[in-house]
Amino acid sequence: MELLLRLIASFLHIVGIILSPIIAYFTGGKRVKIPPPSQPELTNIPIVDLVPKIRQRELKSEELVRAYVERIRAVNPILNAIVEDRCAGAIKDAQQVDQLIKTTPPEQLDALFGRHPLLGVPFTVKESCGLKGMSHVVGNEHRYLLHSENNGEAVELLRDAGCIPLLVSANPEFCQSWETTTKTHGRCNNPFDTRKTPGGSSGGEGALLGCGASPFGVGSDIAGSIRLPALFNGIFGHKPTGGLVSVTGHYPMSDDKLFRKYLQVGPMTRYARDLPLLLQIMSGSNADKLEFSKPIHTKDINIHYMIEEELTFTRWPVDSDFKVAILRAIKHFESNGMKAKEVKIKDFTKSLEITLASAFDVETPSILNNPNKPNHPDNVWAELGKSLIGDSKYSFNGLFLEVLRGLNGLIPKDKVKYWLKEGDAIKAELTNLLGSEGVLLIPTFHRTAMSHNTSVFNLGGVPFLSIFNIIGFPATHIPMGLNSDGIPIGFQVVAAPYKDKLCIQIAAELEAAFGGWVHPN
Repeated sequence: MELLLRLIASFLHIVGIILSPIIAYFTGGKRVKIPPPSQPELTNIPIVDLVPKIRQRELKSEELVRAYVERIRAVNPILNAIVEDRCAGAIKDAQQVDQLIKTTPPEQLDALFGRHPLLGVPFTVKESCGLKGMSHVVGNEHRYLLHSENNGEAVELLRDAGCIPLLVSANPEFCQSWETTTKTHGRCNNPFDTRKTPGGSSGGEGALLGCGASPFGVGSDIAGSIRLPALFNGIFGHKPTGGLVSVTGHYPMSDDKLFRKYLQVGPMTRYARDLPLLLQIMSGSNADKLEFSKPIHTKDINIHYMIEEELTFTRWPVDSDFKVAILRAIKHFESNGMKAKEVKIKDFTKSLEITLASAFDVETPSILNNPNKPNHPDNVWAELGKSLIGDSKYSFNGLFLEVLRGLNGLIPKDKVKYWLKEGDAIKAELTNLLGSEGVLLIPTFHRTAMSHNTSVFNLGGVPFLSIFNIIGFPATHIPMGLNSDGIPIGFQVVAAPYKDKLCIQIAAELEAAFGGWVHPN
């Protein structure tokens, strides 16, 4: 244990307990209710049910796209989740799809949808993931007006599958925050309570999906950036096995192999049953590694779970609603004749140090690197001070992480290799525990959606998320309804590398049992 790191983390937590209510009061604004969908019969249908309707000419792609465009325009003034849209272009794309389906002989439709399994289905893309011709600023003033020259590789695979992109959604500066607020775009709000953050860094995607304004989204996750917004907005989010899905076209990007291992692009959706098809398409040439063609019965999956408070790494309490949600799931499995075992991973208490040592041991672009003066970056400490009075061109959370990086995550440089080896030990321990047919149910984070501007006080929950990026294990966040304040709760399910289908199968089982996504209304 690194004493200085733990002391500072605990200090931030204590300060947060005092300041968070004050910050929320002065910066939260008025709670605004999200309007109900005007066409729920179209915007509340899983993708796997939409495709047959389009294929059988029961539903036109243009009708579906227009329904989502209407929904987007109704909710975005409240959420501020869109960086740039291409709604007009999407409608034209849908018209072309409808014409193609109309003119294709019935006996050739199977072949058409075999080549394009998601033909005519709209979707949304996190800005950092790259959508050709659309904004690729990623919250940084030095990249102002910059547009993506190409689709990110995962986005391109979805385009090849026939999907129609609607927009690029908001993310924090260089994806360096667990909130989605930037100087270039402003603040993105949570649809369940606009005084709270939708999380980060895939916050725009989470917010849109949480209120039914997108069929599915493309997110990215290097330290929980898919799963945290999935929790805060009550949806499913899957972080794939490290290296499974290509991250080419994402920004920020690095030539560092570890960076490309930790960063994963993955699907975000309201419906667990959509995840297998989406992940298979996004995995491209790696899809065979998922072994979706080899069925496994849910009753044959070995269930393990961890809920004790000590797992918060700084002994911060885990929200009791999360514990109850996991125990509800366990009771469900046991009532169906399955056995579940509570476990303790002895090295998990070291995850904070392992996470920081690993995260700051990789090369990644800095928000301070101005292309007009590459050898003279702005002073991070000066900018951090200015940001406290609203006078910096950089986001506070981005600067905070830059400072933390400069301090090597408060990990002594001579201890980095030690903590990396400890990470290998956790990986070995979990690999041995889970094997080829085991999963682990564990909190996604230690609390529900935070008030705006308070994420810096909640670092103690981050290792729940980031440790699985470091060791490369797949993880799926599962929504389990709302708490008494109407805020989403849930937990994540983890499996061994390339056993993503186990996570997704458990998610689908619990969706069927407990309902999954709940509309904010």
